[in-house]
Amino acid sequence: MPVAWSLPSAAGAADQASEVFATFGGLELRGRSPHYADFGVGVFGLSQNVSAAGRIEVRAGEKWWFLGPAVGLVANTDGGVYGYGGVYADIAIGNVVVTPLAGLGGYRKGSGRDLGGVFQFRLSLGVSYEFADGSRLGLNVGHLSNAGTQPDNPGQEEVYLSYAIPF
Repeated sequence: MPVAWSLPSAAGAADQASEVFATFGGLELRGRSPHYADFGVGVFGLSQNVSAAGRIEVRAGEKWWFLGPAVGLVANTDGGVYGYGGVYADIAIGNVVVTPLAGLGGYRKGSGRDLGGVFQFRLSLGVSYEFADGSRLGLNVGHLSNAGTQPDNPGQEEVYLSYAIPF
């Protein structure tokens, strides 16, 4: 099934309503929606080598059923950088939106913690409140790991306060 990808004009982004792919009681599994630029500030590493970090993630609103593509970049104050791509979904319960994401990418440790290699998987879960204009304020938690593809697999957790803007 071919999927067409296009970017809407910024002027009409906030007016675009999200389509509902399926409902389960009070839960809405969202289909097509506006694109989002999600900005986060928080910490990288909760148990060792804790450092301040920032994250930017762009999620495309065009979806295949209910899964959409996302790309992002995480940078911390230890000089660590992680770029990734993945898939996400939006699950809405009224104005609360839960956004799970699974992805993979490349990590450069800088002077931070060695995660066992460049290639890393990312799992994250965002919980946010969606305002009437479509913007979202929430909390995002994530985990990086090489999933045992290297002999050393310490993993790393991250937590961000995030603000997402539709476009």
